[in-house]
Parts: sequence; structure tokens; C-alpha cells
Amino acid sequence: MIRRFIPLVVLALVSCNVLAQSATPAPEASKKSGQQIFFENCSRCHGPDGSSNTFIGHRWHIPDLRSEPVQKLAIEQRIAIITHGRNNMPAHEKRLTAEEIKQVEGYVRELGKPPVTSK
Repeated sequence: MIRRFIPLVVLALVSCNVLAQSATPAPEASKKSGQQIFFENCSRCHGPDGSSNTFIGHRWHIPDLRSEPVQKLAIEQRIAIITHGRNNMPAHEKRLTAEEIKQVEGYVRELGKPPVTSK
């Protein structure tokens, strides 16, 4: 008689395990850094260092992201430019999430800081 219930017990245990796993939120996909997002989406035109020293950068007169005029922009202005585009720069609102755009803007701010030198 016990042998008839073994498959039911196994099925119940497997079902409980499956339900427990589905109730547990999946670990968040690994977030990319602002630098990674920049390299994947921006470096073709702006260069990996933000200098815009690229074929497209020269052709379209793209400003150096490390320059004072770009760095003096308010955070909101840079986010708006990344989100909606400007001149020849395409909008990224459909390509990147709002959080990714903030991360890229943060990375652009870091590009404007002088490199740390050890003494």
C-alpha cells in the first residue's frame, strides 16, 4: 500500500520545490556599468575615451565629452541629450533604459575629471 503513495509523495515534493523556486524572485541580471554601456553604444562616435577622435567624430564635428563646455552642462541637460539626441546624435530613449542613461551620464562626468596620478 505504501508503494502506491511513493509516486504521489515524490510528485508533491517536486511540485513544492518548483513552486518555491517560482515564488523566489530571480536574481537580477548583472547590471552593466556606465562605462560598459558607453563603450557599447557611444564609443563608435565619441571614442572609447570620450575625445570624439574618431572618423565620425571628425566628420560630424562631435565635441570632446571631456571638454569644459560639455562638462559644464547640468546633469539634466546631458541626460536629455542622451535620451532625445541632438544634432546628428541619435536618441537613445528606445535603446537604453532610464537607469542606463543615468549610468552613461555619470560615466561622461567621470571622463571630465583629471586623471589621478600617484606621487
